[in-house]
Amino acid sequence: MNKYSASLVGCAIGDTLGMPVEGWKKEQIQKYVGKITSFIDPVLVKDKEGKLIEKDEFGELKYWTKDFKKGEYTDDTILSLTIAESMAELGEVNIEDIAKKHLEIFNKDNKGFGGTTREAMDNLNKGISPFSSGVIGGPGNAPAMKMSPIGFYINATKKYDEGLKHAETIGKITHLDPRSIVSGVLQAHAIHSVLNNFSRKEFVSSLTEICRKWESPLEEKFTWHEQGNLLSRIEWIEKNKDANPEIAYEVIGCSSAVYQSYPFALFMFQKYWNNPIDGLIELVNFGGDCDTTGAMYGSLAGAKHGDVFPEHLKKGLNNIEHLITIGSKIDEKFK
Repeated sequence: MNKYSASLVGCAIGDTLGMPVEGWKKEQIQKYVGKITSFIDPVLVKDKEGKLIEKDEFGELKYWTKDFKKGEYTDDTILSLTIAESMAELGEVNIEDIAKKHLEIFNKDNKGFGGTTREAMDNLNKGISPFSSGVIGGPGNAPAMKMSPIGFYINATKKYDEGLKHAETIGKITHLDPRSIVSGVLQAHAIHSVLNNFSRKEFVSSLTEICRKWESPLEEKFTWHEQGNLLSRIEWIEKNKDANPEIAYEVIGCSSAVYQSYPFALFMFQKYWNNPIDGLIELVNFGGDCDTTGAMYGSLAGAKHGDVFPEHLKKGLNNIEHLITIGSKIDEKFK
C-alpha cells in the first residue's frame, strides 16, 4: 500500500472509529462505551421504554450517525474520496469535476452532511457555479477533512503554490468562513510536509508560518462568524508541543468549530509523532467532532507512516479496496 492509499485508508479508519459517538463529550463516551478501540455500531442510549435518552448529566446526547453501521465511514471520507477519484480519473485538479462529484454523492445519499455543506450543495443543484456556491455558515471542518488528496498533488507535481490555491478554491465550494478555508490549505500543506519527511519541529513551525500567511488576509475579506481563530491555537501548539493532551484539550477545545477541532487533531498528531495509533485512539476518545478529528489525524498518519494501521481495523473497514485502488491510481497518474 503506497502512502497515498494509506492516507485515504487512515482517513476512513479515523472517521469510522469516531462515527458512533460523533458530538459526544468524553465523559459520555467513558460512561456508555468505556473506551473506543475498534469499530462499533452507533451508540444509542435508551430508557426502559426503549426511547432514546436525549440528555444526561453531562449534557445533550447526540445521535447524528444513528443511521450508520459498524465499519461505515461518513462524509469526511466520502468527500475526500470524490477529490481523489477526480484526480485519479483526470490526472489534474479540476474544480468543476470535483464539485460535480461532490454533488452526485450528496444527491445519492446525503446522510451525515453538515448544514453549511448542505446549503452549498443546494446552490450547486440550482446551477450556481462551484466558484460561487460557498456560503458563510458555521466555521466547519469540511475543507480540512477532505483536503488530503491535494497534499498528494503537491507532493507528486511539486507545484506547491498552485496546490495551496487549489485547496483554497475547493474549500470555497462549500465554506466561506476564513478559518474553514485556511484549514483546508493547512491540511494540504500538512499532508505534503509529512510525505516529504519534515521533522516534528519543522512540521509544527511550518503550520504556524502558513497559518499566519493565509488567515489574516482572508479575515479581511469575510465576516467572522464568531470569535476564535486557528492561528492563536497553532501558535500555542508550537510553544507547548509536549503538553499533556488533557491540558491541550482544555486550551484548544474539540467542538465541531474548525478553529478547535482541527488544531486539536494537529496537536495530537505531533504529540504522538512516532506512535500514531495510540494517538488516534486517544484523540477519538476525547469526543467532540471525533469522526472528523479522527479523519484528519488518520490522513496525516497514513501519509507519514504508510500502512501502519492494525489488521482488525483494516479488515472491518467498508470499501477499503476501493480506497487503496484510488490511491494507487493517483500515484500512477502523476508519475
